[in-house]
Amino acid sequence: MVRYYMPAGIWLVAIVFLSTKGGVSVPSFDLLQTDKLAHAAAYALLVWLLWWGMIRQRQHAGHNRWSYGLAIVLFATAFGALMEWVQFRFFPDRHFEYDDMLANAIGAVVGWWVFTFTSKRIEH
Repeated sequence: MVRYYMPAGIWLVAIVFLSTKGGVSVPSFDLLQTDKLAHAAAYALLVWLLWWGMIRQRQHAGHNRWSYGLAIVLFATAFGALMEWVQFRFFPDRHFEYDDMLANAIGAVVGWWVFTFTSKRIEH
């Protein structure tokens, strides 16, 4: 079971590393910054990899596909919020940014959407 989620686990560790490294400037709200696009891409990939693991493990049922997708998106969004809190609480040079959380959530939804279009090829 673990091997199916290994890529997602490795990517999760990469997100933690990137979220906690220093050298970030004071935040300003702008969703079209490269930083926000990187957040969205990171969480889109996380959701895609989690879905990929679930498909490879065959732990989805056709009628529950929507609920699995929603659970994965909610997990990724909550994890993004947790990382923002960790940055604020434990890293003095990092900041809690609502626009990062929004970019993470948008990326998670986009990852789910992209997976729905690519999953047909993965399942066969």
